Amino acid sequence: MISSPLNYTGNKFKLLKQLIPYLEKTENLVDVFAGSGLVALNSYSKNIVLNDNNKITIDLLNYFKNNNSDFIIKEMDKIIKKYGFTDSYRKGLHFYYEEKHEGLSRFNKEPYNNLKDDYNDNPTTIKLFALIIYGFNHYIRFNSQGIFNVPVGKVDYSGSLRKKTTEYCQAFKQKNVIITKKDFRDNSLYADKEAMYYFDPPYLITQAPYNASWTELDEKDLLDKLEKLDKEGYKFALSNVIESNGQTNELLKKWAKNYNVIYLNRKYLNSNYRKKNITIAKEVLITNYEVKIDE
Repeated sequence: MISSPLNYTGNKFKLLKQLIPYLEKTENLVDVFAGSGLVALNSYSKNIVLNDNNKITIDLLNYFKNNNSDFIIKEMDKIIKKYGFTDSYRKGLHFYYEEKHEGLSRFNKEPYNNLKDDYNDNPTTIKLFALIIYGFNHYIRFNSQGIFNVPVGKVDYSGSLRKKTTEYCQAFKQKNVIITKKDFRDNSLYADKEAMYYFDPPYLITQAPYNASWTELDEKDLLDKLEKLDKEGYKFALSNVIESNGQTNELLKKWAKNYNVIYLNRKYLNSNYRKKNITIAKEVLITNYEVKIDE
Protein backbone atom coordinates (compact mmCIF):
# COMPACT_ATOMS: atom_id res chain seq x y z
CA MET A 1 0.00 0.00 0.00
CA ILE A 2 1.26 3.44 -0.98
CA SER A 3 1.63 5.85 1.94
CA SER A 4 1.87 9.64 2.12
CA PRO A 5 4.10 12.16 3.90
CA LEU A 6 0.88 14.01 4.80
CA ASN A 7 0.62 11.88 7.93
CA TYR A 8 -2.09 13.79 9.80
CA THR A 9 -4.55 12.17 12.19
CA GLY A 10 -7.42 10.63 10.25
CA ASN A 11 -5.18 9.43 7.45
CA LYS A 12 -6.58 6.13 6.19
CA PHE A 13 -3.24 4.36 5.65
CA LYS A 14 -3.59 1.97 8.60
CA LEU A 15 -7.04 0.93 7.38
CA LEU A 16 -6.26 0.47 3.69
CA LYS A 17 -5.73 -3.30 3.79
CA GLN A 18 -9.14 -3.71 5.43
CA LEU A 19 -10.92 -1.08 3.37
CA ILE A 20 -9.71 -1.46 -0.23
CA PRO A 21 -11.09 -5.01 -0.80
CA TYR A 22 -14.61 -3.71 -0.11
CA LEU A 23 -14.45 -1.07 -2.85
CA GLU A 24 -16.01 -1.95 -6.17
CA LYS A 25 -13.46 -2.78 -8.87
CA THR A 26 -14.56 -0.05 -11.27
CA GLU A 27 -12.52 1.79 -13.93
CA ASN A 28 -13.45 5.14 -12.40
CA LEU A 29 -13.56 6.23 -8.76
CA VAL A 30 -14.52 9.59 -7.27
CA ASP A 31 -13.09 10.37 -3.82
CA VAL A 32 -15.49 13.08 -2.68
CA PHE A 33 -13.62 14.08 0.52
CA ALA A 34 -10.16 13.20 -0.74
CA GLY A 35 -7.85 14.62 1.94
CA SER A 36 -4.49 13.08 1.05
CA GLY A 37 -6.24 10.89 -1.55
CA LEU A 38 -4.72 7.64 -0.25
CA VAL A 39 -7.87 5.56 -0.67
CA ALA A 40 -8.31 6.47 -4.33
CA LEU A 41 -4.58 6.22 -5.09
CA ASN A 42 -4.50 2.70 -3.61
CA SER A 43 -7.80 1.60 -5.17
CA TYR A 44 -8.29 -0.76 -8.11
CA SER A 45 -9.54 2.09 -10.31
CA LYS A 46 -7.34 3.49 -13.11
CA ASN A 47 -9.14 6.81 -13.38
CA ILE A 48 -9.68 8.74 -10.18
CA VAL A 49 -11.12 12.09 -9.18
CA LEU A 50 -9.67 13.58 -6.00
CA ASN A 51 -12.15 16.15 -4.79
CA ASP A 52 -12.08 18.36 -1.72
CA ASN A 53 -13.69 21.70 -0.95
CA ASN A 54 -10.65 22.92 1.01
CA LYS A 55 -8.26 25.12 -0.99
CA ILE A 56 -5.23 24.17 1.11
CA THR A 57 -5.87 20.46 0.50
CA ILE A 58 -6.29 21.06 -3.23
CA ASP A 59 -3.04 23.06 -3.38
CA LEU A 60 -1.17 20.21 -1.65
CA LEU A 61 -2.63 17.55 -3.98
CA ASN A 62 -1.73 19.59 -7.06
CA TYR A 63 1.78 20.17 -5.72
CA PHE A 64 2.47 16.44 -5.44
CA LYS A 65 0.77 15.69 -8.74
CA ASN A 66 2.65 18.34 -10.71
CA ASN A 67 6.15 17.91 -9.24
CA ASN A 68 8.49 14.95 -8.99
CA SER A 69 9.85 13.79 -5.64
CA ASP A 70 13.46 14.82 -6.37
CA PHE A 71 12.34 18.43 -6.80
CA ILE A 72 10.19 18.40 -3.64
CA ILE A 73 12.91 16.82 -1.50
CA LYS A 74 15.46 19.38 -2.77
CA GLU A 75 13.05 22.20 -1.91
CA MET A 76 12.60 20.72 1.58
CA ASP A 77 16.38 20.51 2.02
CA LYS A 78 16.65 24.20 1.14
CA ILE A 79 14.15 25.03 3.89
CA ILE A 80 15.95 22.78 6.39
CA LYS A 81 19.23 24.57 5.67
CA LYS A 82 17.76 28.09 5.53
CA TYR A 83 15.88 27.90 8.83
CA GLY A 84 18.24 25.58 10.69
CA PHE A 85 15.94 22.58 11.25
CA THR A 86 17.33 19.29 12.50
CA ASP A 87 18.44 16.87 9.79
CA SER A 88 18.42 13.37 11.24
CA TYR A 89 18.44 11.92 7.71
CA ARG A 90 22.07 13.04 7.21
CA LYS A 91 23.36 13.40 10.77
CA GLY A 92 21.45 10.57 12.45
CA LEU A 93 19.22 10.85 15.51
CA HIS A 94 22.20 10.20 17.82
CA PHE A 95 23.55 13.63 16.80
CA TYR A 96 20.74 15.30 18.76
CA TYR A 97 20.23 14.84 22.49
CA GLU A 98 16.50 14.30 22.97
CA GLU A 99 14.79 15.16 26.24
CA LYS A 100 12.17 12.62 27.29
CA HIS A 101 8.78 13.28 25.67
CA GLU A 102 10.19 16.24 23.69
CA GLY A 103 11.82 14.49 20.74
CA LEU A 104 13.44 17.07 18.49
CA SER A 105 11.02 19.85 19.45
CA ARG A 106 13.47 21.98 21.44
CA PHE A 107 15.91 22.05 18.50
CA ASN A 108 13.22 22.94 15.98
CA LYS A 109 11.02 25.35 17.96
CA GLU A 110 12.78 28.54 16.86
CA PRO A 111 13.23 27.50 13.19
CA TYR A 112 9.62 26.34 13.12
CA ASN A 113 8.24 29.58 14.54
CA ASN A 114 10.33 31.58 12.05
CA LEU A 115 9.03 29.48 9.17
CA LYS A 116 5.48 29.79 10.48
CA ASP A 117 5.78 33.59 10.56
CA ASP A 118 7.18 33.60 7.02
CA TYR A 119 4.41 31.32 5.78
CA ASN A 120 1.68 33.45 7.34
CA ASP A 121 3.22 36.55 5.72
CA ASN A 122 3.88 34.93 2.34
CA PRO A 123 2.30 31.45 2.02
CA THR A 124 3.65 28.87 -0.42
CA THR A 125 2.85 25.17 -0.66
CA ILE A 126 6.40 23.99 0.07
CA LYS A 127 6.47 26.11 3.25
CA LEU A 128 3.17 24.55 4.29
CA PHE A 129 4.51 21.06 3.59
CA ALA A 130 7.51 21.79 5.83
CA LEU A 131 5.21 23.08 8.57
CA ILE A 132 3.15 19.90 8.33
CA ILE A 133 6.26 17.72 8.60
CA TYR A 134 7.75 19.62 11.55
CA GLY A 135 4.41 20.47 13.21
CA PHE A 136 2.68 18.80 16.12
CA ASN A 137 0.96 15.55 15.05
CA HIS A 138 1.30 16.78 11.43
CA TYR A 139 -1.84 18.85 11.94
CA ILE A 140 -3.09 21.36 9.39
CA ARG A 141 -4.91 24.02 11.39
CA PHE A 142 -5.71 27.69 10.83
CA ASN A 143 -7.39 30.16 13.19
CA SER A 144 -10.40 32.32 12.30
CA GLN A 145 -8.08 34.93 10.75
CA GLY A 146 -6.55 32.31 8.45
CA ILE A 147 -3.29 32.14 10.42
CA PHE A 148 -1.55 28.75 10.59
CA ASN A 149 -1.26 28.10 14.32
CA VAL A 150 0.01 24.57 14.94
CA PRO A 151 2.92 24.32 17.46
CA VAL A 152 6.20 22.55 16.73
CA GLY A 153 6.26 18.74 16.73
CA LYS A 154 8.80 16.14 17.79
CA VAL A 155 10.07 14.74 14.47
CA ASP A 156 11.85 15.99 11.36
CA TYR A 157 12.12 15.14 7.65
CA SER A 158 13.45 11.63 8.21
CA GLY A 159 14.40 8.94 5.73
CA SER A 160 11.00 7.29 6.07
CA LEU A 161 9.19 10.55 5.26
CA ARG A 162 11.46 11.09 2.24
CA LYS A 163 10.58 7.58 1.05
CA LYS A 164 6.88 8.35 1.52
CA THR A 165 7.35 11.54 -0.51
CA THR A 166 8.79 9.49 -3.38
CA GLU A 167 6.06 6.84 -3.23
CA TYR A 168 3.33 9.46 -3.04
CA CYS A 169 4.59 11.38 -6.08
CA GLN A 170 4.92 8.15 -8.07
CA ALA A 171 1.33 7.18 -7.20
CA PHE A 172 0.02 10.27 -9.00
CA LYS A 173 1.86 9.16 -12.16
CA GLN A 174 0.44 5.62 -12.10
CA LYS A 175 -3.20 6.64 -12.50
CA ASN A 176 -5.16 9.18 -14.48
CA VAL A 177 -5.79 11.73 -11.72
CA ILE A 178 -8.18 14.67 -11.90
CA ILE A 179 -8.27 17.09 -8.96
CA THR A 180 -11.39 19.16 -8.31
CA LYS A 181 -12.57 21.60 -5.64
CA LYS A 182 -16.31 21.16 -5.10
CA ASP A 183 -18.74 20.84 -2.23
CA PHE A 184 -20.23 17.36 -1.85
CA ARG A 185 -23.67 18.85 -2.57
CA ASP A 186 -22.56 19.92 -6.07
CA ASN A 187 -24.46 17.73 -8.54
CA SER A 188 -21.70 18.06 -11.16
CA LEU A 189 -19.56 15.73 -9.02
CA TYR A 190 -21.92 12.88 -9.85
CA ALA A 191 -21.88 13.05 -13.65
CA ASP A 192 -20.46 9.52 -14.03
CA LYS A 193 -23.15 7.07 -12.98
CA GLU A 194 -20.87 4.08 -13.62
CA ALA A 195 -18.15 5.29 -11.24
CA MET A 196 -17.60 4.18 -7.67
CA TYR A 197 -18.12 7.01 -5.17
CA TYR A 198 -16.15 6.99 -1.94
CA PHE A 199 -16.96 9.33 0.95
CA ASP A 200 -14.73 10.00 3.95
CA PRO A 201 -16.24 13.15 5.50
CA PRO A 202 -15.26 14.82 8.77
CA TYR A 203 -16.64 12.76 11.64
CA LEU A 204 -19.38 14.34 13.72
CA ILE A 205 -18.35 12.81 17.06
CA THR A 206 -14.54 12.92 16.95
CA GLN A 207 -12.28 15.77 18.01
CA ALA A 208 -9.59 16.17 15.33
CA PRO A 209 -9.11 19.79 14.16
CA TYR A 210 -10.45 19.14 10.65
CA ASN A 211 -13.77 17.91 12.12
CA ALA A 212 -14.49 21.17 13.96
CA SER A 213 -16.47 22.87 11.20
CA TRP A 214 -18.61 19.82 10.35
CA THR A 215 -22.14 20.25 11.75
CA GLU A 216 -25.18 18.06 12.23
CA LEU A 217 -26.76 19.88 9.28
CA ASP A 218 -23.79 18.86 7.09
CA GLU A 219 -24.23 15.27 8.30
CA LYS A 220 -27.94 15.30 7.40
CA ASP A 221 -27.23 16.81 3.98
CA LEU A 222 -24.63 14.12 3.28
CA LEU A 223 -26.89 11.25 4.34
CA ASP A 224 -29.71 12.70 2.22
CA LYS A 225 -27.34 12.94 -0.76
CA LEU A 226 -26.26 9.32 -0.32
CA GLU A 227 -29.87 8.18 -0.07
CA LYS A 228 -30.64 10.00 -3.30
CA LEU A 229 -27.63 8.49 -5.04
CA ASP A 230 -28.75 5.03 -3.93
CA LYS A 231 -32.23 5.54 -5.38
CA GLU A 232 -30.70 6.73 -8.67
CA GLY A 233 -28.57 3.58 -9.01
CA TYR A 234 -25.13 4.87 -7.98
CA LYS A 235 -22.71 2.76 -5.95
CA PHE A 236 -21.11 4.34 -2.90
CA ALA A 237 -19.02 3.53 0.16
CA LEU A 238 -18.97 5.75 3.24
CA SER A 239 -16.28 5.75 5.92
CA ASN A 240 -17.40 7.04 9.30
CA VAL A 241 -17.44 6.47 13.04
CA ILE A 242 -20.61 5.29 14.78
CA GLU A 243 -19.24 5.33 18.34
CA SER A 244 -16.24 7.08 19.88
CA ASN A 245 -15.27 7.46 23.55
CA GLY A 246 -18.78 7.07 24.87
CA GLN A 247 -20.46 9.13 22.16
CA THR A 248 -22.79 7.68 19.54
CA ASN A 249 -23.73 9.18 16.20
CA GLU A 250 -27.41 8.31 16.49
CA LEU A 251 -28.26 9.95 13.18
CA LEU A 252 -25.77 7.78 11.31
CA LYS A 253 -26.62 4.65 13.31
CA LYS A 254 -30.30 4.91 12.38
CA TRP A 255 -29.58 5.74 8.73
CA ALA A 256 -27.07 2.89 8.34
CA LYS A 257 -29.70 0.22 9.07
CA ASN A 258 -30.75 0.38 5.42
CA TYR A 259 -27.26 -0.44 4.13
CA ASN A 260 -24.34 -2.84 4.59
CA VAL A 261 -22.19 -1.96 7.62
CA ILE A 262 -18.65 -3.34 7.80
CA TYR A 263 -16.81 -2.78 11.08
CA LEU A 264 -13.10 -1.96 10.76
CA ASN A 265 -10.40 -2.41 13.39
CA ARG A 266 -8.80 0.93 14.25
CA LYS A 267 -7.34 2.67 17.30
CA TYR A 268 -6.50 6.36 17.17
CA LEU A 269 -3.37 7.37 19.05
CA ASN A 270 -3.45 11.03 20.10
CA SER A 271 -0.09 12.16 21.47
CA ASN A 272 1.10 15.16 23.40
CA TYR A 273 4.36 15.81 25.22
CA ARG A 274 3.18 14.23 28.47
CA LYS A 275 1.01 11.27 27.57
CA LYS A 276 -0.56 9.21 24.86
CA ASN A 277 -4.32 8.73 24.67
CA ILE A 278 -5.79 5.79 22.79
CA THR A 279 -9.22 6.52 21.36
CA ILE A 280 -11.31 3.42 20.72
CA ALA A 281 -13.69 4.17 17.88
CA LYS A 282 -16.19 1.97 16.06
CA GLU A 283 -15.07 2.90 12.59
CA VAL A 284 -17.21 1.55 9.79
CA LEU A 285 -17.47 1.30 6.04
CA ILE A 286 -21.08 1.57 4.89
CA THR A 287 -21.93 0.45 1.35
CA ASN A 288 -25.11 0.29 -0.71
CA TYR A 289 -23.86 -2.86 -2.43
CA GLU A 290 -22.63 -6.25 -1.24
CA VAL A 291 -19.06 -7.29 -1.81
CA LYS A 292 -17.75 -10.83 -1.44
CA ILE A 293 -14.20 -10.80 -0.10
CA ASP A 294 -11.92 -13.50 -1.49
CA GLU A 295 -10.45 -15.59 1.29
